[in-house]
Amino acid sequence: MEKATGIKKHLPNIASIIRLIGSFSLLLLMHYERDIGSFERVPWIWLIVYLFLVFTDSLDGTLARRLNAKSELGAFLDAFSDTVLLVIGAATVFTVFASDNLTDVITRVYVGLLIFCAANKLSMNLYAKIFHGIPNMLHSYPQKTFAVGCYIGVGFWAFMRDVPLWSIVLLVSISIYGAVDEIIYCARAAKYDVDFKGHGFQKYELKKPANNK
Repeated sequence: MEKATGIKKHLPNIASIIRLIGSFSLLLLMHYERDIGSFERVPWIWLIVYLFLVFTDSLDGTLARRLNAKSELGAFLDAFSDTVLLVIGAATVFTVFASDNLTDVITRVYVGLLIFCAANKLSMNLYAKIFHGIPNMLHSYPQKTFAVGCYIGVGFWAFMRDVPLWSIVLLVSISIYGAVDEIIYCARAAKYDVDFKGHGFQKYELKKPANNK
């Protein structure tokens, strides 16, 4: 398949940039609330924009694959814009939507755990760069599960105006599992495949011992 040229090769990055810039618009939409059925003070406009931005995360990857427009810049923009969206979304939940239901101590703990998850996610690009010279992140099932879990979690917290402990524990656990799975793959794989599905889901060729070269 021929690589995309002209404006087509920039479409995935444009989708990522829309997500990046749009994330900051969420800060202006926090106070548009309405009661929906038995749910009070639902930030409905915030949620609509948030869901649209989440959709662009799937869109940029789909465009990059179908147009053969993958690039190191695109991989970075994708990961960075994902992180910004989740950080701003979570920060909004903690400071505005769920502030009445969380103590200061619990909020600090939750924020710390989510910062850990965000740093963990971005560090995957570093591991791939160190082991294979490719600053990218696997599209493995654990990583996809974590990303979807984060997106659903932030939207759920905003809608419910609360952050259940079980949801935080679940996300941190998935984040750690995904990181360990990816580090092992980077260290052992002979060739880096960004679409590797994860250990237990797909086999891969191992690096040959140095003395066998």
